[in-house]
Amino acid sequence: MSGFVLVTLFLLLAVDPPHAAGYEVQKEVGGYIVVMKIDRNPPIAGENNVSIEVTDAKTRCLCHANVAIEYSRPAMQGMPALRYTAKTELRRGRHAGKLSLSLAGFWNIAVKITAADKTWTTNFVLDVE
Repeated sequence: MSGFVLVTLFLLLAVDPPHAAGYEVQKEVGGYIVVMKIDRNPPIAGENNVSIEVTDAKTRCLCHANVAIEYSRPAMQGMPALRYTAKTELRRGRHAGKLSLSLAGFWNIAVKITAADKTWTTNFVLDVE
């Protein structure tokens, strides 16, 4: 019996949890709190799922806002600058989309929030593996 318990315990500890922590960063802009979450930590070259949550100081969702993600990488020797846009759609109070990061290295992420004819931009820097 103790061997069975030991093997079961070993298997439970060896399994990677399905909800492992992803990358998360938070900033404030225009009186709003912007939380960006990426499903991988660190983000990888390739497709990464991203969600943006925009709330006010009372943690109420700014669900009526349009959220766009622009991501870029500066020009390097022998390679032009890269600039992309990711569309988002509202799902369960979060704006979800995909970032297709073509190369490893540092990427500049600009989250643009438009609500009530005003636009706010907050910037993040990702180190992609």
